[in-house]
Parts: sequence; C-alpha cells; structure tokens
Amino acid sequence: MEMVFIQFAKRDSARTPVAIFMVVCLLIIGSLNLVPFAQADESTPEKVPEPWIHEDHIFNQWGQIDSSQTQEFYINEEWRIQIGHGNGKLRISARNITQGSQDMVDYQCNIQYYINGTLYIAQFSMVNINFKIGNTSFDGALASCSDFELKRTPIVYDGAVPTFDCGIIFKGIRINTLGSSASTVDLTLTHHIMADWNDTHVKIEALLDLNNSRFYQQSGTEFSSGEPFTAEINYFMMVANPEAMRISGPLRPTRCTNTTLEYNLTVNGAPLTISKLDMKDTFTIHDGAGAHASIGYSFMEPDLESGWASVTHGFPNMTYRSTQWMKSDPEITVYHERVTQSVDPSATMTMLVTAIVVAIVAAIAITSVIIIRKRKKKKQGKDSETLKKP
Repeated sequence: MEMVFIQFAKRDSARTPVAIFMVVCLLIIGSLNLVPFAQADESTPEKVPEPWIHEDHIFNQWGQIDSSQTQEFYINEEWRIQIGHGNGKLRISARNITQGSQDMVDYQCNIQYYINGTLYIAQFSMVNINFKIGNTSFDGALASCSDFELKRTPIVYDGAVPTFDCGIIFKGIRINTLGSSASTVDLTLTHHIMADWNDTHVKIEALLDLNNSRFYQQSGTEFSSGEPFTAEINYFMMVANPEAMRISGPLRPTRCTNTTLEYNLTVNGAPLTISKLDMKDTFTIHDGAGAHASIGYSFMEPDLESGWASVTHGFPNMTYRSTQWMKSDPEITVYHERVTQSVDPSATMTMLVTAIVVAIVAAIAITSVIIIRKRKKKKQGKDSETLKKP
C-alpha cells in the first residue's frame, strides 16, 4: 500500500537545520506528462514563462463555502495572492475573520495538488508568537495586531528565471505582558519567489522587530536589561481534501511521530516529492554590536486525532533591551511539471476558489485548539466590497 507522508527530518546536531518533506505517491509518472529536465544552451538560456499571479484585498463580507455565501464566518479583511506555475498552485494570505463571538488573524501558505483527480491542499499557517524570559512566558497573538498589509513587486528576470517578492507585515502585535499594554512587536514575512522550470522556490525572510517589546515579572517590575530570552514562532500543518474538510476536518495520519506524518491513499506509481520545507535553524540577531549569526531549534508535535501537527521554530539566546530584531530564513520548494506556458486564469479559477474555501475552514478549526485574544472588528452588514490596491 502506497502512502502520502510528511517527514520532519531529525537533526544529528544543533547545527543541522531541520527540514519537513512532503512526499506524495502520485499517478504513473507518464500519465502526468512529466517532461525530463532539459538543459538549454548556456550561452542563450530559454526564459521560463512568467507565473500567473492573482491578488485580492477584500473586507467586510460574509464568507463562502462551496461557492455559496454563508453566515458561519465573516471576513473583516483579507489580503491574498495566488500563484500558478506548471501544475502547482501556491496561495499566501493574511486574514482577519470572525466566527461567532471569536475573532482571529492568521497567516497561511498553502500548496495544492491533485491525486487521482482529487484536490488535496497542504496548509502551513501561523496564529501566534511566544516569548520566554526567566520562568515566564508571554504570548503575542496575531489577532492583537493593529493592522496588516500585503505588498508585492513586479516580476523581473534573474537570468532566465522570473522572480518577484511578496511581503506581509503584521503591525503592532501586542505582547500579553503583566505590566504594560504598550509592549508590541512587528512581524514582517517577505517571500522571495523564484518560478523555475520544474520547481517554485520560496525563501521566507521572517523579521521580528523587538524595539517596542517590554517584559514584566509577576510583581510588576520590568525584567532587567541583559536578561536572556527566547522567541518562538508557532505554526500548524495539515493535509485536507476541500470537499471533506467541512464535514470531517483534515486527513488523519495513519501514523505520527515527532518527525513524520503518514497518510494512506489509494494511488499508483513511484513516490514523487511535491514540496519541501526547510526551517533553517540558523538565524540572525541584531543588537548594538551589529548583526551576528546564532543557532535556533525546531520540532513538530503531531495530533493523530485532530489531523493537525504543530511546528515550533525557536530563537534562543537573545538579550533583553539589547536585541533590536531577529531574522530567520525558512525555505519552501514546490515541485511541479515542467512549465510550458503561463497558466490561463480562466482554466484555474474554479480550483483556486476551492482552495480559498478550505483555507478559510481550516483556519477556523485552529481556533478550537488555541486561545486567541479578541480584537475589535467593523461589520457593515452582508454587503461585500472589494478594494484594489493602489
């Protein structure tokens, strides 16, 4: 029996980066029209066709499930960008939604692909940041941010490969400190995207601005300057079929460890690597002495019953009131068929809309396992309005 599995590779030492591999047994390779990688003349390399990109900024409208409007959740605001290249689809978004009396803000990076004609989506999402100093932990939920924004650059060619940047910034994330409500961090996620012939490479530059962060002890006294502290960014992973997601939730792994999620699927052919996520445990600390490298950690904690797996990316050995910012560079590689032409939006719109549905429902599922601080919202009835970014 073939299996779909996600492997979170074990590191042999603290200096070996942790990687997550998504390996999927697909249809017989010949039936996918996979073309062997062709080497072009180095003197005149053939340019890779540009990826198809679709960007939306929407707010104040009811959500959709199965292409029908629903009052189960309300979209206060959402920035999203969808990228089609080869037979691969990538979706990056930041959203503020309300379900019942609960508000949440999240970041998502989703990869979609077909197995035997059925759409599956691998979702990678984030909803909060955690800080540890002394014996005290402080939470910074994205739901507490004052604002978020998505921007992207035009496509430019790096040699024969089209590239562009997509940046999301979460501004003023409040840290749940004991002595001050003015303690905040800004999180910027800059996606450097290279859309090559057989893969799309995404380097995510995650920058955490700590200049306005303050930590207080139980007594209300601020921690002393020079105290070491750690920041942890918490992610969630899952694989889902959009049609079944609303009823049964994510696919349940048949086996879970702290390094692997395995899924039984009825497929034929040899294993094919669909995507790879490398957490890159090395990161950069910037303080009064300038920028210098440090070593972090990462690990996965799967939940067999829910189908979700939590991933923690930790950044220790920072210095309170001295560290100004830290930056990490996780990387995602999405493998796909060799590109023959730019994707026709009319041929992919149905699939992209379906991906939006599963992303929304999956994000709502996260609220059941994480306590998220409420933020104020503005509802303007059932009317929907779409804004185009200037």
